[in-house]
Amino acid sequence: MRPGVSVNISNGNLGLQGPSENGISVLLVAAPAAPTAGYGVAFLVSNIAEVKTAFAHADNAPVVTAIEKGFYAKAPEGTKLYVLAMAQATTLATLIGAANAEKALMLAGGSSRLMAVVKFPSNVYAPTIANGFDEDVDAAVTAAQTLADTWKAKNKGFRAFIQGFGFTNAGAAKDYSAATSRNVGIVVGSLADSTATATLLALGTAAAVAPQQNIGRVKNGSLPIAAATSVKIGAVSADLVSSADLNTLHTKRYITFEKNEIAAGYVWNDDLMLTATTDDFNNLRNGRVIDNAQRVVYAAYYEELKDDVEVDENGRMDIIVEKALETKIQAAIDQQMRGQLATKKDGTSDVTVLVNPDTTAYAALYAKNNIVSPNLNLIQSETVYLFIFLKPKGCLKYINIYLGLTASSI
Repeated sequence: MRPGVSVNISNGNLGLQGPSENGISVLLVAAPAAPTAGYGVAFLVSNIAEVKTAFAHADNAPVVTAIEKGFYAKAPEGTKLYVLAMAQATTLATLIGAANAEKALMLAGGSSRLMAVVKFPSNVYAPTIANGFDEDVDAAVTAAQTLADTWKAKNKGFRAFIQGFGFTNAGAAKDYSAATSRNVGIVVGSLADSTATATLLALGTAAAVAPQQNIGRVKNGSLPIAAATSVKIGAVSADLVSSADLNTLHTKRYITFEKNEIAAGYVWNDDLMLTATTDDFNNLRNGRVIDNAQRVVYAAYYEELKDDVEVDENGRMDIIVEKALETKIQAAIDQQMRGQLATKKDGTSDVTVLVNPDTTAYAALYAKNNIVSPNLNLIQSETVYLFIFLKPKGCLKYINIYLGLTASSI
């Protein structure tokens, strides 16, 4: 071959990210017309073109708009959205009941991390208002938490957004600050008079950001809402809602819009779940992280089930085996969840594992987990006790600044 210059193109250098499994979502919707798959049949879409095909009937234009301007306005195309549509008159609570919701959850194979439930009732629908919303909203919260608890027991947890349909005013809204619906959030607000679009924008935001991030993170920029779009909280323009009402909604644990104070547009006020501030999972980010950790822990230890292991002279599992179990889960969580947790000085995820801790020194820990008379003799009990603690990342929510002048050095 003659002398010459050879130019070779390399690929894969930009670090471009495809859709994350953390964004896999379920949408339950009461639609004006049956989708192509039919009412009550779960199906998968992963881009706007597929949404338009799935909801091709002209009467479903509002559904297409809500998914396009809501979910896929923030979630990257390619993000999996498992959908189940029911008849237009179906309530939110019925949609998210097990008989319907589990069709979509099972189609997703338990991989879905997020869920939203919305409805598009007829123009003559008159909501029955209770606690500041269509009474269907509170009923849906209860049904959603029941469903979430069921799937948590299957080690396939998820977090759900409920459409704040029929919102009237902050003062009348139910106070969820002492509730226990830690897997559920209510989205208050509308885009172009669609509360469904606002709800799906919250879902899409969660699907787009890292699990440990607050959906209201200002550094992520303003929400992708066209400048001409009407943004409201109830009947009031979001720009005109009083600080007092926004504070009331926040205190009562609702997710809603607030103005971005350093750029045009809006951000979410917070990632509030419907439970007390003393609950470890009072926010979406901690809930998503623990859901992921539960999946990792289950998968890591399932293959250890019914294995034969060495024991010491007292029948306790050999210390080498215990250490192996400890190291296994630390490595698995660090490999699959790095970045979602606080890190140790060596850069690994901050995970503490106690395998068969001393029953006297850790008596309170056993008691807290309702373990009565733990027996570390594996031959007798056939049981190993593992306590796993994850340190979450912090979240800058209250920044107190003390600003002044000085005539001399401090």
